[in-house]
Amino acid sequence: MLVLSLSMVMLAWYSLRDIGRRAAEQQFSLHSQELLQVISKRMLDHELILLSGAAILDLQQEVNREEWAHFVSALRVAENYPGIQGIGFSRVIEPVDLPDFEQAMREQGFAGFRVHPPGERERYSSIVFLEPFSGRNLAAFGYDMLSEPVRRQAMLRAAETGAATLTGRVTLVQETHGEVQAGLLMYVPVYQPGAELATPAQRLAALRGFSYSPYRVSDLMQGMLSRQPVRVDFILYDGLEPNESNLLFKSHTDLNSAQAAEALYSLELYGRVWTVAAYYPAGFLAAFFNGQWLVIVLGVLVSFLLFALLTSLVNRRIQVQALADNITLKLQKKELSLRLSEERLSLALKGSNDGWWDLDLTDHSFFASVRVWQMMGRNPVEQQQSSIDWRQLIMEDDQLRLKQAAIDAWKSQNHYIAIESALLHADGHPVPVLLRGYIQTDEQGKALRISGTCMDLTERRQVERMKNELISVVSHELRTPVTAISGALGLITGGALGEVPEQVQTMLSIAQQNSHRLSHLINDLLDMDKLMAGKMQLDIRPHSLHALLTDALTVHQSYAQQFQVSLQLSASPDDYIMADALRLQQVLSNLLSNAIKFSPEGGQVRVAAERDGQHVRVSVCDQGPGIPLAFHEKLFKKFSQADASNSRQKEGTGLGLVISKELIERMHGRIGFDSVEGQGACFWFELPCCPEPAPESL
Repeated sequence: MLVLSLSMVMLAWYSLRDIGRRAAEQQFSLHSQELLQVISKRMLDHELILLSGAAILDLQQEVNREEWAHFVSALRVAENYPGIQGIGFSRVIEPVDLPDFEQAMREQGFAGFRVHPPGERERYSSIVFLEPFSGRNLAAFGYDMLSEPVRRQAMLRAAETGAATLTGRVTLVQETHGEVQAGLLMYVPVYQPGAELATPAQRLAALRGFSYSPYRVSDLMQGMLSRQPVRVDFILYDGLEPNESNLLFKSHTDLNSAQAAEALYSLELYGRVWTVAAYYPAGFLAAFFNGQWLVIVLGVLVSFLLFALLTSLVNRRIQVQALADNITLKLQKKELSLRLSEERLSLALKGSNDGWWDLDLTDHSFFASVRVWQMMGRNPVEQQQSSIDWRQLIMEDDQLRLKQAAIDAWKSQNHYIAIESALLHADGHPVPVLLRGYIQTDEQGKALRISGTCMDLTERRQVERMKNELISVVSHELRTPVTAISGALGLITGGALGEVPEQVQTMLSIAQQNSHRLSHLINDLLDMDKLMAGKMQLDIRPHSLHALLTDALTVHQSYAQQFQVSLQLSASPDDYIMADALRLQQVLSNLLSNAIKFSPEGGQVRVAAERDGQHVRVSVCDQGPGIPLAFHEKLFKKFSQADASNSRQKEGTGLGLVISKELIERMHGRIGFDSVEGQGACFWFELPCCPEPAPESL
């Protein structure tokens, strides 16, 4: 029976894991395509820069150094295109003209200028302009790039085709100090004005030089990613063979190029083929598998509880055996129902297509992909051919919230929006979606347009609703048999069925303790279900805060003594608050029991209350280990525990703080905490004050 139960649990877990894996692969593919687009777009920008430089050289037969520096400065390369080592012009020189060229450069103030490296060649070139003309770039001044085979091959190809061309991997002459990076260069040919350029030979004959840019690849890629971070790790290679000799860049230094990539992509750019080896970033897969441990934990817990019950009740009276058999049958049915529900859930979650949209804020025009119109049940062709106000596509209740989110993103200089909203379907019903967007601004910071993606959340909302219903059903159905189990174990351990052997008595005590824990979990699940369904009714009326705090500390004195912890009410104003007394005691019980459990022996739990305007803040502070910083964001989420291992020393369901947060917010208050790891934790909540009621109203 135990093997069968654990097998069913593992089957359910495997099904959920397969869903997570498929979703991860799809998301990884989208992120990889984003990376390829970022690289292609940036290199296109670099080509346009060099084409503009070539155009200036075409318009003016002679461009001096100051004019070239002014041109590069106007581009604001460091701000708009970080990662470019420089923008320059290399002049092609016939051997007969070399002495005159070098003399002319010396007369411009560069004493001792020579084209380097020295030696006789069929044709020479010399870097004349390179901005910024400082730092590393000084080493490249006068360098003959035609003297090096890799550069020469790219330069001749650019000259013969008339198109921008990239080199293979090289080491730049700028690598004079520090870490040596892989280097690349892009060339755009510059020809004699008015020359015939119909054939490769004519283009070579008319060649004046090259508008070019050198790149230190690590600086180049970091400049790209600083503007538009990508969510994949990757290694960039020059050519089709991903090996160390062709390696251009690693997104992380600890990436192992010997490790097989999750995917390989080829990127054709300006006469070269780059290979992008994409890897999952750290924690990427884990994000898709969060929460799956719950299936195993609950399944194993139920399985071992059942096994313990069957073992402990062997050879007992027929009445107890019949009860155990009945419980076993019910649990088997529930496990089967759970597996079938999870299979339906996996089918519902398969596949998800996103759409994209663009809103021009200057003329208020709106454009969306076919997938977006399909989400709203509209004809894509008709919508794209007609002008439509975007506000007609958003549910009226969400329009102000969406506008405010865009304003907040613009004011914060973040420029990114991520908000859940609802689109208006053609038949009138709302379609839940996740809208992500980026606000594009001009140089003065004025918003020009918003572009982004649209993810249909309909299936996700359906899945969330199914999960809540499943927990609700399981909780209700388990409450009666668990109560019966706990009662039966109580009768046996109490001697109602006769004396029990000592070894069996120990196992029965363990089983009874576990049944109590399971009962607490079920009660928390039922409370959570009522809160999420809006079925919990609160009796909110004026109450004395001092009386409520005193009662809570009195109730928990014996529990604190078990842990050798003292309770202290350090301050309590004589104020009245609007609250449901029973549910507020539930919140206080949760905060106090947590503080007591995590306090050291001899420690003190301090309870204080302080009025702040129209609210009263109640705080519960302990001297425990504090809450790890990495766990802060998860603290008020379902089933979250700082120590989630199987060997954790502190018991709990992971629902107490979630329930407490819901209760406080429904009493028109708010709850939070302050903690530094190693210095204890202080949980607090605030509730509205009210005047002291007349005696007859109490």
